[in-house]
Amino acid sequence: MRALAQLPSTIAGIAVPGDEVSEAVWRWAQRSLPRYLLAHSVRTYCWSVTIGAGEGLAFDRSVLWVASLMHDIGLTRIPANEACFEGEGGEIARRFLLRRGVAPDVAGTVATAIVLHMAPSVTLDDGAEAFLLDRATGLDVRGVGFDVVGDVRAGVMRAFPRGAFDRYFLAAIRREVAIRPGCQSSRLLHEVDLAAWMDRSPWRDAGSRS
Repeated sequence: MRALAQLPSTIAGIAVPGDEVSEAVWRWAQRSLPRYLLAHSVRTYCWSVTIGAGEGLAFDRSVLWVASLMHDIGLTRIPANEACFEGEGGEIARRFLLRRGVAPDVAGTVATAIVLHMAPSVTLDDGAEAFLLDRATGLDVRGVGFDVVGDVRAGVMRAFPRGAFDRYFLAAIRREVAIRPGCQSSRLLHEVDLAAWMDRSPWRDAGSRS
């Protein structure tokens, strides 16, 4: 088992929430996520905060931290899932938070953001945190909005490199599609053409240097 790192106070100058729940989620993520998903999840938080701050949006950093770190847990247990991975992940997050005394409405906000991050379209009407999680995952997976995070990108990538993320993530999506072809993963894989997006993504060059 890998040693657990302490919760960072900042990542590339981006503040990380230091409350007890955020710290608990950080410990959980290090134990529960493979390295490629842990790094992706932390980068997702960094991109979401950067986008939100740049656009002057009001959002809850603790909600974004939890949603970012937990949004892909369903990809680690595809054969055992009873629903699409984002739905499973939303419920795992909700239960995790409720057990730690988080208010049901806050736990629901996290769960909704996780479920919606695979939806075809997410708007501010769905909540700022859901909107930012969707934007940030699209950026980290496909490079959409790559230049928006230019000021922090190098620092975040040094702290949490991309490595072989594309290969592992694409394989996980393909595993879900093979088992549950009716999930949003199928739309991402076939209609969005995830593999082609990744091939032409700006992360191809940036990631190879990280």
